Amino acid sequence: MRRTILIALLFALPAEAAKYALRGTVVTPEDVIVNGIVVVDGNTIADVVTTPPAGMTVIDTGGLIFPGLIDLHNHVTWNAFPRWRAKRAVTARYDWLADPDYLATLNAPHGQVVKTNPCDLERYGEVKAMVNGATAIAGSLDDPCDKGLIRNIDYDPGFSGKAPAQYRVFPFELDAAKDTEGVVRKALADGTNVIIHLAEGVTESTRRELNMLKAHGFMTRGLITIHGVALNANDFVALKKAEVGLVWSPRSNLELYGTTVDLKAALGAQLSIAISPDWSPSGSAGMIPEMTYAWRWLEDVDTPLTAKNIVEMATVNPAALIGDKTGRIEKGYAADLLVVARQSRGESYETLLETEPAGVKLVVVGGKPLYGDAALLAKVNPAAKTEPITVCGAAKVIDMSDSDDGKGITWAATRANLSAAMSKLSPPVALAELVDCR
Repeated sequence: MRRTILIALLFALPAEAAKYALRGTVVTPEDVIVNGIVVVDGNTIADVVTTPPAGMTVIDTGGLIFPGLIDLHNHVTWNAFPRWRAKRAVTARYDWLADPDYLATLNAPHGQVVKTNPCDLERYGEVKAMVNGATAIAGSLDDPCDKGLIRNIDYDPGFSGKAPAQYRVFPFELDAAKDTEGVVRKALADGTNVIIHLAEGVTESTRRELNMLKAHGFMTRGLITIHGVALNANDFVALKKAEVGLVWSPRSNLELYGTTVDLKAALGAQLSIAISPDWSPSGSAGMIPEMTYAWRWLEDVDTPLTAKNIVEMATVNPAALIGDKTGRIEKGYAADLLVVARQSRGESYETLLETEPAGVKLVVVGGKPLYGDAALLAKVNPAAKTEPITVCGAAKVIDMSDSDDGKGITWAATRANLSAAMSKLSPPVALAELVDCR
């Protein structure tokens, strides 16, 4: 009887509780380990070695193993909608937020669909982030449907058990009746991260938001600012002194305002900088394409950034800003992993920046493989409940069996639900692509 119960318990263990080892070129990202082996035990990295552990079968990924990418700046439910560009010049976010074309072609459709299909939008946005290399994201819904896929920084307590970050898009439009300003100030005092938009534009009036930030008492450690396009060298020094971080979203900045943050000045102030795509209507489809965009843009810009620096902006830097044990491949850290295909040229860091969407071989969140090449995912988790998904003509699989807090809403159902909802809009809106195929 006891033997029967033991066997039943063993088979009842979730897939993510398994122990396995992946071999590849491991980018920690401080170091590059050729023929490295990442040992995963449950949701944790148990070890990083070069000699196969005794008694363990090592799965050869045939690729490079990076930490999962961390997206600190996104608006997840908007990413099912197509790209949008202002038809007139804009100098600040307040301009395009009031633009009649934006209101009609993007804001109104989103408002309608988020009322009828909020979880389908959330799920779609998380899958979009995942296939583009992210294992954690900020800017999700506050709903059980944001549980079961990638980590939700603003609603998940995080791998370290730290309180979720507060994601406050516009910090100076807080609800006085609910004393939201006091809530934000208390969160910062308690050591909770608060992520906000700041100085998004090119005008002096947008730069004055920094003075407002100080006046509200928000300029303190734990604050993470997004954009900072209008800030100058002295402002970055002030942010550094207050131990405030910065999230850089180059593509969205350049497409909307024709410029982006003074990166050289921000680096000169030794700010801790992360990179994120903002949202796909004006930014990139996800983390890898945003990193690629930044890398190509930097070819014509005078900054000291290297490919390694950009990888750090997507891994160790954002992890340090939110104080979570993610963003690196190290014993005791979260088993959030990204495996990409090898390339015939380039160093390890450049390989990630040059990865095409079809080159993502595996995405692992908390030790559980959720997306990638069918054969590789099956080796890691033979019991995975996968379904097919096509990315730029490449056949992939995705495991959504734990989506929506265990309900297991499928990718096929997600697409069908959203397509139906968006076809009823007037005029109908086409569902955005998951990736930017080249």
